[in-house]
Amino acid sequence: MATNTTAVCCVNCGGTTVFDPTLGKLKCEFCDSVFTQEEAEAFFKEKEAHDQAKESGSDWGADADDMKSLSCSTCGAAMLAEENTAATICPYCGNSTVVESQFSGAVKPDFLIPFAFTKEQAMEKYKAYYQKRKLLPKSFLEGNKVEEIQGVYVPFWLYDGTVSITAEYEAVDRQETETEIIKKIYKAERRGSIAFQNVPADASARMPDDIMDSIEPFKFDALKPFSMTYLPGFLAERFDVTGDDDLERAEKRVKETTRQKTRDTVKHDSIEKTVKEDCKVNYTDKKYAMLPVWYLTTRWQDKQWNFAMNGQTGQFTGDLPVDKGKLALLVAIFVLVPLLAVGLLAKNWLVAVIVGAIVGLIAGLVAYSSMKPVHNATQANAYMDDQVKLVLTRDTFQRTEREKKEQKNQQ
Repeated sequence: MATNTTAVCCVNCGGTTVFDPTLGKLKCEFCDSVFTQEEAEAFFKEKEAHDQAKESGSDWGADADDMKSLSCSTCGAAMLAEENTAATICPYCGNSTVVESQFSGAVKPDFLIPFAFTKEQAMEKYKAYYQKRKLLPKSFLEGNKVEEIQGVYVPFWLYDGTVSITAEYEAVDRQETETEIIKKIYKAERRGSIAFQNVPADASARMPDDIMDSIEPFKFDALKPFSMTYLPGFLAERFDVTGDDDLERAEKRVKETTRQKTRDTVKHDSIEKTVKEDCKVNYTDKKYAMLPVWYLTTRWQDKQWNFAMNGQTGQFTGDLPVDKGKLALLVAIFVLVPLLAVGLLAKNWLVAVIVGAIVGLIAGLVAYSSMKPVHNATQANAYMDDQVKLVLTRDTFQRTEREKKEQKNQQ
């Protein structure tokens, strides 16, 4: 049997509605009526009660283990969709369809952040994103073809809790005289905890983790209780990665941030050795949320390029191709300018070559990295307290080390 689906109908004319990010409300595609989620939910519940006993239209079976059949509630067409599809758009009549069974019982999301950008705005962001990249091949600017852009509510797990840390460092204060370097060595002990809230990990196996990490942070003060009235006009997926499976991703991030914030409390010149940094994570809550993402694919030179935009903040990401000729020219400029400046002014061409090579290498790496911003997140600063709450701060002097400076030969 085809899965039951529901379209969120207009309160006034019964036409199909979509969520308008610019209004933050539902808008009818037929009569242009605008109304709130609360008004739609009341209408939706009444319609749902009438539809509960009704058989769905088609008797298609899923053609594969990872597919299922849906029946459009507007035109009755049978559609195939992936197993975790929760909201889609009918290819025959173009109306939005929500799969009610994906949001019932234990699989119902707790929260949602609505879209704040339209498809047109997402396309403008995409064009602005690649047009300002100076190392982009000219043929990409002229020939890349957008294959698809979709607004998707991506399932995420959000984690709350605290990290406890017990750490010990070997810290150093340095002092230099004309003849020696003096190091005072301390044992720096720290023990404390830090809270975190809403650390996200996407719960969709299809969505690349690094792309999802790269469009953070989300602003979770905008979380709203989940309602299907936000879904019309967008795609949505049910989670297929469990909360327990995503724990490792979140845990790595909160631990690394805790370690870094604890090191920041050591107020000596440097930390020369980490003796131990033992972290223990205590989770207090896990929430299931749907977060807005505009996902875009484009094709250039027979390769698909993937981009994503945070549907709440507008943060855009995606790796871009690099024109090797432009990169080489940029590196050459950054090599030659300091090389000539140092060589002509200092009259030391060996030093000039070394300085030029270092500056050129750094410039090349920075420029290349700007074209490849997609990364896996290692920190969780946006979702954690600013400081570790310390219950132990103890710096104990250990010893003094002296190192003689090499004396230059006097001419």
